[in-house]
Amino acid sequence: MRRLGVLVVEDEELARERMARLVAEQPGFELLAACGNCAEAIEAAAGRNVDVALLDIQMPGISGMEFSEQLAALHAQPPVVIFVTAHKRFALDAFKVHAADYLLKPFDRARLEQALEVARERCRARDALGLAERIQAVVGEAVDARNAEPRGIGSGRFVVRDNGRFLIVRNEQIDWIEADGRDCVLHCAGREHRVDGPLAELAARLSDRFVQVSRSSLVNIDSIAQLQEMFKGDLVAVMKSGQEVPVSRRFRTQVLERLAG
Repeated sequence: MRRLGVLVVEDEELARERMARLVAEQPGFELLAACGNCAEAIEAAAGRNVDVALLDIQMPGISGMEFSEQLAALHAQPPVVIFVTAHKRFALDAFKVHAADYLLKPFDRARLEQALEVARERCRARDALGLAERIQAVVGEAVDARNAEPRGIGSGRFVVRDNGRFLIVRNEQIDWIEADGRDCVLHCAGREHRVDGPLAELAARLSDRFVQVSRSSLVNIDSIAQLQEMFKGDLVAVMKSGQEVPVSRRFRTQVLERLAG
């Protein structure tokens, strides 16, 4: 992950210098500025990517609480805020504005590191959400551009999470799909990807190469290696990956017709 820019705002000089030193020593963080009041901080933050703000609550002029609102207005992505104070009575107000943490003076290095780690996790979650929204917007634009395509083509792709990344999974990469509670699982060459939404909703986004084989499963007919007949007329679709997907008697005829077609 990139280094996170930190803004320190504290009117007490010794406390400000100590916080600035501790922040500068933390791996993964970059001290952008250490300011004695909010007016200085506004100037220091202008045009800079402030990820985390360490704010003293009680300061002359604008309070840290008020300044956190100004920072949120100045940035497309509001900084994650950690409040610093010598008084417990502000804790409730701090968490009402969704502060990441609340440092009560005097605090040690370990307590500051703990607060910064909470801020780091919030930044990761924020960045991941932003990336997902951008990917979904791109995919959505592609879908809109293809509104004139024949019915049944669907969006042709899904956005899935995979070890901290977002992958594009296309229809042709999917062997079969199974419903799992309120979500569904895409089976792709032995790998599994979980996606949101019921099976019926996902079916509308798939190409016409998919056929329903049971109440909870859809298969890509191009991924079927063979059908095996079981007892009482049931079938099992053996996929090219080696996986076996039961075909219920209710859907047997339509599966055979689709394969024959």
